[in-house]
Amino acid sequence: MLSTSAHTLLRSLFQDLSGDRHILNLSFRYVMSTAVDRWADHFEVEHPVVIERLHMALTGQTPAALIVRTFTDRVHETRPDGTIIPLKLVRGWRVEYRRLVPLDEAQMFNAHCIDAASGEPVPPEAGVEYVSAPEVDLSALERS
Repeated sequence: MLSTSAHTLLRSLFQDLSGDRHILNLSFRYVMSTAVDRWADHFEVEHPVVIERLHMALTGQTPAALIVRTFTDRVHETRPDGTIIPLKLVRGWRVEYRRLVPLDEAQMFNAHCIDAASGEPVPPEAGVEYVSAPEVDLSALERS
């Protein structure tokens, strides 16, 4: 069960994001992830502790990062064996005290397609489009 603040956070985060099925990855001390399904203003969260930790990251001083992978209805490709690869939109934010700082398309591409250790390019994942994250208004979180 989500706290009122965590539910308010989800409403704010997903207000300008299309799609109903998302995977949220949070890097806050360690990496954790959860599936988030949205129906209008209702959310089903596989692992609510991830959303609670995101709320903690926003109210604390520990640096964090948030990546949201959104599954679309669009088909990226159909493989010869008939496997359908859906198009997924990947966007991210730096989590700072009381703010989500959007990363642009180039920052997302570089974060996922350049090996951190060697600096060498890594091929993009099939069916992924890196997109700029929108600004997220967290003022409702202040009131919850």
